[in-house]
Amino acid sequence: MHCLFLPNEIVARGATLLLVLVVASPVLQNWHKRPHDSFPLSYFPMFSETRQPEMKVTYLVGLDSAGNRHKVPYKFAGNGGLNQVRRQIAAKVRRGEAADLCGKIAKKLAGRDSPPYVDLVEVQVVSGRYSLSGYFTGDQSPRSEVVHASCSIKREKS
Repeated sequence: MHCLFLPNEIVARGATLLLVLVVASPVLQNWHKRPHDSFPLSYFPMFSETRQPEMKVTYLVGLDSAGNRHKVPYKFAGNGGLNQVRRQIAAKVRRGEAADLCGKIAKKLAGRDSPPYVDLVEVQVVSGRYSLSGYFTGDQSPRSEVVHASCSIKREKS
């Protein structure tokens, strides 16, 4: 039995080896003093960077007449994915536009007639600080919160 490779096999093996080396090459960044991350080749710093013990998140909270808190989905604040809209909410708070955002969300919620939205009487734009280690082990309560804006939800009387 001869172990001869056809020219096409040599090209295919060479191309495969080259592709594997190119895809694996960003791993070398882990040993650089100042690693450089780039698209489309990434050494995935989001998994290897040191994280702060707490994280600040800006979000929406609805209150019913008994004062119970309900999460208001980010979709009420804008279009796009969770992280994109969450950044938009935080940017509006930084620009001092929390009250305007709150009013727009209150109007949207006023038009809802299904639970839990129909029971909400107030909406808030809130920033909370969360312990990352605690959050992912079950303690999802904020360490601190700041209410940037609070708006009543006014519904039309039927």
